[in-house]
Amino acid sequence: MKICKNINSLKNELNKIPKKKVLSLIPTMGYLHDGHLSLIKNAKKNKEFTVVSIFINPKQFGPREDLDNYPTNIQRDIKKLNKLKVNLLFIPQKKEIFNYDISSYNYTPLKIANILCGKHRPNYFPGVADIIIRLFSIIDPDKSYFGKKDFQQYIFIKSLLKKLKFKSRIVPVKTMREKSGLAMSSRNQYLSKYEIEIATKLYKVLTLLKKEIKYQKNISRPIKKYKAKLLKYGFTKIDYLEVRTDDLKKANFKSDKKRLFAAVFINKTRLIDNIRI
Repeated sequence: MKICKNINSLKNELNKIPKKKVLSLIPTMGYLHDGHLSLIKNAKKNKEFTVVSIFINPKQFGPREDLDNYPTNIQRDIKKLNKLKVNLLFIPQKKEIFNYDISSYNYTPLKIANILCGKHRPNYFPGVADIIIRLFSIIDPDKSYFGKKDFQQYIFIKSLLKKLKFKSRIVPVKTMREKSGLAMSSRNQYLSKYEIEIATKLYKVLTLLKKEIKYQKNISRPIKKYKAKLLKYGFTKIDYLEVRTDDLKKANFKSDKKRLFAAVFINKTRLIDNIRI
C-alpha cells in the first residue's frame, strides 16, 4: 500500500493508474472498524483501485463537540488497510487541504441539510460539503462507497455531487452491526460497559417501533411511546426519532419506502441509527 501525505505525491500515484481501471474512494476520519472495512471490501471485490482517505475534518464539528477527543490510531488503521491490500492511503495535512482552491465549485446549501442531524448539528453538513468537494476534486474517483448508517450523509453527498456535476457514482453499503444489534461506530469506544448495555437498546427500540408503525395510521402515537422508552432505558437525550422516506421527505402511513431515523445521547456520546420500514 502506498501512503501519500501531500497532494502532489497523491496525484503522481493516481496518474500511474491504467485508464481502464475503476478508481474508488472511501473517505474516512480514521479509527477504522468493520463498518469502514466493509466499504473497502466491496471495492476490492470489484477489483477496483482503492483509495482510502483519513482526515478528521474540523469544519464538521460544532462548539462543545468531540473534535479534540475524536479517537485516532493511525498505525492500527494502516495495519488494517495493509491486510485488505488497499492500493493507496491518503492522509492530507490540514493546511494543504484547506488551501486547495475549490472556488470554481458553486456550492449552495441543500435543503436536506436542515433536517435530522443538520437541524441539531448546523456545522455538520457545510463541513461535510467542504471536505467532500476538496477530496473529490483532487482525486476525481469513478465510484465512492458510504455506509447506510449515516443515511442522511449518504443522500446528502449523492445529491451534492450530482448538483456539482462530479462523475463519481455513490454506492451505499448496509450498516454493519455488533452481535447485539448496535451499529458500529468509532464513537462506540467512548462508551463504558454499562453505557454499551444501554446503547444496544436503540436498535431493539427501532425494531419494535418499526412493527408498530407498519400497522398504525397514527405514526406520532407509537413514536411518542418509544421516545419515553428510550429515556426510561437510560438514554439521556433524544435529538430525534422520526419516520421519513428514503429521499428524506416527511412520511405518513401511506408513504412508500419509509425509514426510521434516530439520534440519541448517552451522557456525552451521540449515537445515530436508522432502519428500513
